Amino acid sequence: MSSHSEPSKPARSISPDDVKIPAGVVGTLGVLTAVGVVAFIAALTAGLSQRVWEIFLVNLLFFLGVAQAGVAASAAFYLTQARWAGQVQYRLAEAFIAFLPVGFILFWGLYVGRTEIFPWILHPIANKETWLNTPFLFARDGLGLFIITVLSFWFVKASRSEEALEWVADGNNIKMPPRAIRRLAPAIGIAYVLVYSLLAFDLVMSLSPLWKSSLFGWYFFAGAWWSALAMMALIAVLLGRRLPSGNVFSRPKVLHDYGKLVFAFSVFWVYTLFAQYIVIWYGDIPIETFFIVVRDHYMPWLPLSWSAFVLIWVIPFTVLMGARPKRTPAILGTVAFLGMIGLWLERYVLVVPSLSPHKVPFGWVEALMTLGFLGLFGLCSLPGMRRVIAAASSTAVGESE
Repeated sequence: MSSHSEPSKPARSISPDDVKIPAGVVGTLGVLTAVGVVAFIAALTAGLSQRVWEIFLVNLLFFLGVAQAGVAASAAFYLTQARWAGQVQYRLAEAFIAFLPVGFILFWGLYVGRTEIFPWILHPIANKETWLNTPFLFARDGLGLFIITVLSFWFVKASRSEEALEWVADGNNIKMPPRAIRRLAPAIGIAYVLVYSLLAFDLVMSLSPLWKSSLFGWYFFAGAWWSALAMMALIAVLLGRRLPSGNVFSRPKVLHDYGKLVFAFSVFWVYTLFAQYIVIWYGDIPIETFFIVVRDHYMPWLPLSWSAFVLIWVIPFTVLMGARPKRTPAILGTVAFLGMIGLWLERYVLVVPSLSPHKVPFGWVEALMTLGFLGLFGLCSLPGMRRVIAAASSTAVGESE
């Protein structure tokens, strides 16, 4: 018997055009989208406009945050020269980009429902009219979203270039990424921080126009960032089980890396939460405390607020503390899935109590419109997922950890 191991066969490259998404998946996502549209129209016809625009805003913030933070994560991978999963980590982070122009269009839908969600339109706040007025808000937020969307597509185009693919494929050197990437990745990071801080102030904080917190922008985009990482971890687990053996996502080391990201940035999220809370608690000024007291200390919002806290931080921190849980698909996938639910709840709790403080408006309107957003997000992600599947499946036959 030869003492030398048999060399692995060369990797077989798979094109995204060769990847076929099951018709059942496309059909299901299409049905969900249609259900959401019908629910939107039916609820408006039934006179439930406030509930419609509340849940519209919640889902827009959640899904747009996942898509944009995914592109920001890809930029961060380049800036840190991360090649622990080859090109797959980049393709997965960029998979949701097609939702960005859709989200940009949906943002303008808020103009139709502006009187239902922005209390300062019908009841202007003294000394804040210069900032809180309809033309200026939609102009600055719309411009910010337009700029970061264009930058994101420009960046992803550079990320998919031959030069970038060659750089990603060779992880045994410390060469810098291509010049276009080195210029665009920092721009994406800066734009992400600025635009999503602005959205936090305008689309969340202004719903309670007397409340203010200088840390809220950081807290908001940290949550969106974490939701993108959790989404990537969940998809990695699901694809690892469904793609042919030997795919990148079936490697324990790759799952371990996704698990470390989910664990680490859940800690960062809770740090931004505590940094904001402790200042407000210590100052004990009523105009600052009311925003938190309604959500965290009294019914009916207290259970939802604490559920979000448990799902986003307590469970990831305790369950993913060791290496084995991060490498175990069932555990990592469950934690990521629960975390996504927790982050959606957190967005819901940020928005809705400002407009409906004494009740939790959740029924068929909220459930069906959320499913509609999920279906639309899924449809937009399908082209990107084909690239992910192709990259993850293009692995060397017989390659082992």
